[in-house]
Amino acid sequence: MAMTVYLNNTPRSAGNGRASRRQLRLPLHGSKAAGAEIEALVHNISATGMLVESKVPLEIGEIVEVNLPHSGKTATRVIWTSGGIAGCQFEMPISPATLSAAQLRSVVGPDAPAPDDRPAAAESFGVRLQRLRTAKELTQGQLAVHLGVSEPSISAWELDKARPKAGRMEALSDALGVEISELLGFDDAENLSELVERAKAQIAKAAGVSPSNIKFTIEM
Repeated sequence: MAMTVYLNNTPRSAGNGRASRRQLRLPLHGSKAAGAEIEALVHNISATGMLVESKVPLEIGEIVEVNLPHSGKTATRVIWTSGGIAGCQFEMPISPATLSAAQLRSVVGPDAPAPDDRPAAAESFGVRLQRLRTAKELTQGQLAVHLGVSEPSISAWELDKARPKAGRMEALSDALGVEISELLGFDDAENLSELVERAKAQIAKAAGVSPSNIKFTIEM
């Protein structure tokens, strides 16, 4: 199922000889394209890349920055084009949680209320981690010792240059004294459950089967 997104009409110069960059924005509830944006379609999104269809031609080597749920701004490079379709590869693979949230957004659509519409979801994972760490009055070094990782690893997470491995999410939430759902940007698990049930209902209707036959696996 294609997902409507909003793409900057004019690329932004990156300077210092780097490739120009466009901003690609996933729609939030009730949001519309701004004056400098046009509607585009994402036909497929995976952990390593996506296919974008746009009336504005994208050039090979161009960088498109996507604001993804839980991950914040993520860079993807155009590696091939064909007509109005561009194949884009993420500079760093996205996490399963981010992929699941983006795929659910494409099923549920921009007009359905979703957890990402709340102010907390505007934060990237790194900004949220830094906020929760400082609220717990922990330094990066103290958190690193607690988790058994290096201090530069904590810094990279907070700068959104890397993500913790899935197995560390529980230990990280314990160290910060929060639920995993809050760490990932959901106010509570019930909101995620409601989003999944709504997506199941729409998929079941399209497939002509019962919602009980639709199964999702969301890896944290």
